[in-house]
Amino acid sequence: MKTKKILSYISFIIIAVIISSCDDFLDLDPEQAIDSEYVYDDHDGIVNALHGAYALIAGPQFYAGTSIFHSDLVANSGEMSWIGTFIGYRQMDWKTLDPNEGTIYAKWRRAYQAIDIVNNILENLDNVDEIHKDRIEGEAKFIRGIMYLESVRFYAKPFIGGEDNSHPGVPLVLTPTPTGGLTNEHYPERAPVSAIYNHLLIDLEQAKSLLAGYGDNDGKATATAAAGFLARAYLDTENWEAAASESNYVIENFGGYNALNPTPRSAFNNDDYTSEDVFMIMQNPTSHAGAANDGISTFFASLEGHGRGDVHILNAHFEKFEEGDLRITLTDDPTIIDISHVPGMYYIGVGTDPDNVMSSKWGKYDANINVIRLAEMILTRAEANFRNATSIGTEPINDINAIRNRAGLEDLEKELTLEEIRNERYRELCFEGHQLHDVKRFREDVIVPSGSNIGEVLPWNSPRLVLPIPQREIDVNPNLVQNEGY
Repeated sequence: MKTKKILSYISFIIIAVIISSCDDFLDLDPEQAIDSEYVYDDHDGIVNALHGAYALIAGPQFYAGTSIFHSDLVANSGEMSWIGTFIGYRQMDWKTLDPNEGTIYAKWRRAYQAIDIVNNILENLDNVDEIHKDRIEGEAKFIRGIMYLESVRFYAKPFIGGEDNSHPGVPLVLTPTPTGGLTNEHYPERAPVSAIYNHLLIDLEQAKSLLAGYGDNDGKATATAAAGFLARAYLDTENWEAAASESNYVIENFGGYNALNPTPRSAFNNDDYTSEDVFMIMQNPTSHAGAANDGISTFFASLEGHGRGDVHILNAHFEKFEEGDLRITLTDDPTIIDISHVPGMYYIGVGTDPDNVMSSKWGKYDANINVIRLAEMILTRAEANFRNATSIGTEPINDINAIRNRAGLEDLEKELTLEEIRNERYRELCFEGHQLHDVKRFREDVIVPSGSNIGEVLPWNSPRLVLPIPQREIDVNPNLVQNEGY
């Protein structure tokens, strides 16, 4: 009977967090609070709760949608065009963000729902079977670490190396939401950006250690996945040596350059893990986020019966590539049925709003979602080593040439520069959610591509490149302060 109750409640949690957008994450009613005690009181309940947390991070509010799309839209300088009808995404493209916008709120809400689940798991680890305790603790800390990384990257101004980084980050919540009701003392302030990074790095380092020896790459946390997110976080904090070391750990564990897929196109729209996938959201025909309004394939695809064709790729994007680069191959075939008929990285859309250039990276609703690829780790190692004048694993030029060679290009003939490394990151990782974070780290301007402020130049640290704290959270939590400019 208890198991049935636990499964029923977990199903309720998953359904509620996916379709609900009205209640604040701290606003739990007494009945739910009582049931939550039963969820975490034995091993099976905790495992099911962990599955619920994975369902949250795999949804369209994170790695199957907005973590990619928010980054690319907010940082867009005219490489792509948003033609969809959703006002919130248009505001991101125009850099006129609104604290009341629904997807901005949904991302925040889902992050703290996932964090609250794993905080409960960590609070109740004594109820986990001893043989599985390390793995469950490692996965819980992995999820908490990556949720704080996502949140601080989007909702706070960036970390600046050599400074105290005491500017507001996001609330740092490390204990479960109280079940007996909340008072003002339970509503957290925004912790400094430095504190958020310090703690997420601890979580991810511990996750990496706890998950060592668990090698199954099945859409769940692994030691190499934790190292991949550590490499991202260390890039953010300008700890170049640590970024190079963590990315090198991933590369060596994957077997080096030979683990890259044979062509850039073969890295995408796959139904199974490939040799290049460090961390991936597993999807299938009956369980996927791709057809949701904020699913990544919905935005990017323009195929018969598939996608809305909201994102067109413009000439400014293609101008960043060299002639002969396999990463700009274009398929123009009006008889295309589905993405499997597209051998190139781009195609002329045939579905909704046809005849525009579309990216083929996201062309299948139920394809697995690449979150971290080996190619990213190779480029991260190159950048970190170059900035630090080190050669952890290899010389930076070797990493750059490995990526170029896979793209059908010859070795770089001119001297390697930071600009060339940045260019290679753009060419390889475009439309995968890196653009906003790379713009800030490389200190680049963003040019408003359309709307009432068209042509305005925004510096990399502009408050308009930071998502506002959702107004619903400001209204509920008297201790929260809004970001500058909102």
